Amino acid sequence: MEEAGSSISPIISGLIGGLIATLMVVFTKSKSERVGDVRQLTFGIFFKAFSFLLVPFTFFILYAISQSYEGQEIAAGLVGLGFFLGAIFFPYQAFFVEFAYDDENVYFKSPIAGEKTASWKKLDKVGYSWLLQADYIVVDGIGKIWCSNMLQGFEELMEFVAKVEKINES
Repeated sequence: MEEAGSSISPIISGLIGGLIATLMVVFTKSKSERVGDVRQLTFGIFFKAFSFLLVPFTFFILYAISQSYEGQEIAAGLVGLGFFLGAIFFPYQAFFVEFAYDDENVYFKSPIAGEKTASWKKLDKVGYSWLLQADYIVVDGIGKIWCSNMLQGFEELMEFVAKVEKINES
């Protein structure tokens, strides 16, 4: 028999998650930090805190999954896999990836890709990933750069990229 209120728990959890995501977006600045002519895109404090706290929370989730009932293994495993991948991807993006640009070049640095610079003339594609819910740009010489709407300066970047696309088309 279900306890009273247990059917509302998933709704409350979803609302709390939605509130956290909304706060991360609302408190994101539309303008990037500038160092001279270079615009640096960084994640805000809410996203960094979320990314940091996601790691221990994932350990809790994985422990809870280990206690799942018979017949729930596949669903629980998929949830665990999602949290595990998120606990790697989000802190990596928040703390180890650097992305900046000026009117002429894109500057990108990460532990996997290394440090790269390419001209905006090499912009190949602008796209959107439904799965990750993030925009991206593909620059020849750098590759795919994920551009989350939670980046400080995201709006400014997208306006600039639209101008670059028009210039590159002509």
